[in-house]
Amino acid sequence: MFYSRLLCLLPGIVALSLVGNAKSADWPMWRNDAVRSGSSSAELPAQLHLQWRRQLPTPMPAWPNEARLHFDASYEPVVSGSRMFVGSMIDGSVAAFDCATGNELWRFYTNGPVRLAPAAFGERVCFGSDDGWLYCVDAGTGELVWKVFGAPEDREPYHHLGNARLVSFWPVRGGPVVADGIVYFGAGIWPTLGVFIHAVDADSGRVIWTNDNSHAIENVRVDHNYLQESGLSPQGHMLVSGDMLIVPNGRSMPARLDRKTGKLHYFVQGYRNGDSRVVVSGDIALVGSTGVVSLDDGREIASRWAAAGEDAPQGWSGPKADLFEGPLFPYKFLPGCDYRSVIDGHIAYGIDNGTVYAYDMHSATTSLQDQQFNGQDIKPARWDAPTLWKLDTAFAGKKLETRSLLKAGNRLYGHSGQNLFAIELNSDVNKPGKVVWTKELAAEPTSMLAANDRLFVVTSDGTIHCFGGESVEPKQFASAKAAEQAQPDEATELTKSLIEAAAVNDGYAIVAGLKTGRLVEELLSQSQFNVIAIDDDANAINRLRRTFGMDERFQTRFQAIVGDPVDVKLPPYLANLIVTEDADKLQLGSESRLSAVYENLRPYGGALCLSKDVLPSDILQVVVTPERLAGVQSHSTDKLLIVRRTGPLPGSSVWSHETGDAARSFYSRDELVQAPLAVLWYGDGRDHGFYKRKDYGHGLKPQVAGGRLFALQVATNTLKSVDAYTGRLLWSRQLGGSARYASMPDAVYVADERKCLVLDSASGAIRHSFEVAVDQPPAVPVSASDIRVGDDTILIAVRFNNENGIEKGRWNSELIVALDRATGEQLWSRPATLRYNTAAIAVSGGRVFCIDSHSPAEIGFMSRRGEDVSTLPSTILALDARSGRELWKTVRADPPATLTSLHFMSLRTQDDWLAYSTDHDLVIGGKANQTFALNASSGEQVWRKPVRGQQPLILGPETFINQSGHTYDVRTGDLVSGEALFQRGGCNYAVGGKNLLFLRSNCATYVDIESRQEYAIRNLRSGCSNSLVAADGLLNAPCFSVGCVCNYPIQTSFAMFHMPESAEWHGDSPVKQ
Repeated sequence: MFYSRLLCLLPGIVALSLVGNAKSADWPMWRNDAVRSGSSSAELPAQLHLQWRRQLPTPMPAWPNEARLHFDASYEPVVSGSRMFVGSMIDGSVAAFDCATGNELWRFYTNGPVRLAPAAFGERVCFGSDDGWLYCVDAGTGELVWKVFGAPEDREPYHHLGNARLVSFWPVRGGPVVADGIVYFGAGIWPTLGVFIHAVDADSGRVIWTNDNSHAIENVRVDHNYLQESGLSPQGHMLVSGDMLIVPNGRSMPARLDRKTGKLHYFVQGYRNGDSRVVVSGDIALVGSTGVVSLDDGREIASRWAAAGEDAPQGWSGPKADLFEGPLFPYKFLPGCDYRSVIDGHIAYGIDNGTVYAYDMHSATTSLQDQQFNGQDIKPARWDAPTLWKLDTAFAGKKLETRSLLKAGNRLYGHSGQNLFAIELNSDVNKPGKVVWTKELAAEPTSMLAANDRLFVVTSDGTIHCFGGESVEPKQFASAKAAEQAQPDEATELTKSLIEAAAVNDGYAIVAGLKTGRLVEELLSQSQFNVIAIDDDANAINRLRRTFGMDERFQTRFQAIVGDPVDVKLPPYLANLIVTEDADKLQLGSESRLSAVYENLRPYGGALCLSKDVLPSDILQVVVTPERLAGVQSHSTDKLLIVRRTGPLPGSSVWSHETGDAARSFYSRDELVQAPLAVLWYGDGRDHGFYKRKDYGHGLKPQVAGGRLFALQVATNTLKSVDAYTGRLLWSRQLGGSARYASMPDAVYVADERKCLVLDSASGAIRHSFEVAVDQPPAVPVSASDIRVGDDTILIAVRFNNENGIEKGRWNSELIVALDRATGEQLWSRPATLRYNTAAIAVSGGRVFCIDSHSPAEIGFMSRRGEDVSTLPSTILALDARSGRELWKTVRADPPATLTSLHFMSLRTQDDWLAYSTDHDLVIGGKANQTFALNASSGEQVWRKPVRGQQPLILGPETFINQSGHTYDVRTGDLVSGEALFQRGGCNYAVGGKNLLFLRSNCATYVDIESRQEYAIRNLRSGCSNSLVAADGLLNAPCFSVGCVCNYPIQTSFAMFHMPESAEWHGDSPVKQ
């Protein structure tokens, strides 16, 4: 629902901004006004000279790997009167600077990154923070006037790790826009946690209306023209045009709300071209680099879908690819006409490759273009606007990037690469002007604004340059000085003891409760911990922020939160170390409080270190026991008590192979991963997360063991290890081009060309390198097709080529080799008579089960040559894992189905496959919609049934589920339920666990097996290789979708945990548009 409150504008309301400039010399919002035009009527001096330069820390955008989410790739200052206001994504502050001198006037800190530009009005400035609050402060003093929490007041202020920072479940990333005395903003980016769009009275902070139901919207086309459930995910600077509130949604298309009531008008997504950066030009919006949207109905300007009526396709249709709701084909071919354009009346100015263009937007037209698509003649639309003029600057054709452009008075100010220039416009709008000023900078501009008779330029290194009309010796404000190293004292020795007691010196350390702050300083200096300081004394916290938040040595490793250490809602499993300077503030004298702190410790060794006398003896003796705190161990030193959370979470499990386990079950026995799930962490960057290009099934599914996620970056052949509980990058290792791996809690086993590497799972260091002996000359390429790790045996499937495509034999192998797991001794090898299929190799209970058969591709070639393929054999083998001795074999001659495509989805249907049921000692196998069970001890057939649906099967203890979502009895093959549990959408396959199934139903999705309820995650997709892993008590999902152009708002790695309270937030009744 959405709710509205009566708008009553007080007579004494503080200077209300219209949809334009508050004063002609101001630049009060991102790109100056509520439509984000980038244009100001105020003239600047004819000649500009550098007045001052201030170095800020290098910006750290939330999503460095995804250009469509670069709403915070630069500092975005605004100016009101004589003051500039700059938000910081580094230390979570907003600072005011004197426009004339560059001097800092004040700084206001929030508890999270400030990622979007402030909005100034009258003598006030408002801004949103990742801490979940919208703040309004006095422009002159920085004193707080009011603040509004983005989520409902009855929700606890939960935190999780977002983009490697501790942030609210509901960060304010719908950047504020001010119009007619009202501030509009958006909070929350995960629809399953709730998303909220607010209108707030600018004077009082009173909420006028809130839209709280747009996080669940049915029948939205996001992916390949199919309808699916979606939801708003506001990220970007919001806009106001007339009665319309335009809400950017990250990588997707913007939504339109009625700004009087907050009611959703439309959320149309289409296929591609979405972006977080949006500007309005009349009745259209320019979205990112390629999108143009009609503000009337939300569809892209070249969409032919509505006009097609009943002929419009309702899903993917090659012959009707020109009629998709969201255009499949490019339709805008106007260089520089995009989100960077300056909009001035009916003219849009843009720069591309050093050439400046002026377009007549009011005369834009659409037409049809003749194209061919998959052999079909089609007529997609295109959109064109007349070119009024173009002007080649001195930098034309030099392939220099332009990221910012503005108009001030009668001049355009822009740049090509590091070169600034100004163009005096011609009085005749049909004729180009001329370049009248240039200036080369040391770095590339990323943002520009004109205000207070000055041009302000932000560059990629975080420097703000101020240019004015007076020729002066420019003032230089260097970056913050490194914090002075304190003299060794008691805190120095205490920190050394704490690190030794914790037995770890990296990860996340929480200092909960401060006195002097010295413990924070020493942890930063003596370790590699990411340190989070928490205390309710704002002055103490701000002193630390000023000391360490801008220090380049520590700024990415330090964060401080103002709040009572008891009340701050930290995520579970976060901390490798929890310490305090003031134990009284932790209130550990009760079982409930100690249990809550214990829950914040990371499994596998997270430690709470306290002075010996902190815990009462009854708490220590009764509560600090495995019966009360699972996995707890405690011990004391001379001065310290260490309470450690050891081992895995009780009830959790591992996902050790691409197939779940060596038996190919594709099933997780983890009991903790159950509905509903909430987000624990998200983000991908230099030191966190994982991202790789979509691979259409060629890549390896990620694995989780020992609290670590392991994933292979196929493009660079790099194996990476990520902390499953925080997303922190642990290590990377370069491998050969055909590596396959299996992950155990103690080691990662990598089959790579002619060797098998045993890597330390904690460090990635090579423990052993075992030779894989093959009877082939050195010139013959040797590649690993797959690897299975049993109790005491390593089995490697080998092929003699280096093709990586599945269609070219990636699933095939010509030899299987067994090694001793401890020593690497080669135990045996067995060549295939035809070929082994890696989808038909399972290891368990000291046995190897495999199928030797023709490949579907080979059968297709044979058929086309006229050969009889009706009774080709598939030989199923059971071998002793230690000796290779044949225990039994059986030959099946099921007629092969016609192979219509070599695409991996077809291969998955037609090829041989098998798995092993450890619960019933059965080999379950099949081919071409025929499924059978064999007695694993004898090879005798137990049952054979026509089970349709692609493999892999999800093989649980008593039932298995096929890729059509139907459930069957393992012992009999009988159908248990005729009603499908799910319907897949998109290239992927489903995997399962004790409680849930995980799949791509276009967006990433999980299904509760017992209740049969489907939970769409809505704002992102999983990989073409299923990237959803239930293990170690979490659902982990590294980003396997880089390169996907579909309009999912977010593209990221993430993890989820069971949180019962979140069931109320998910939105089980999606709204209709």
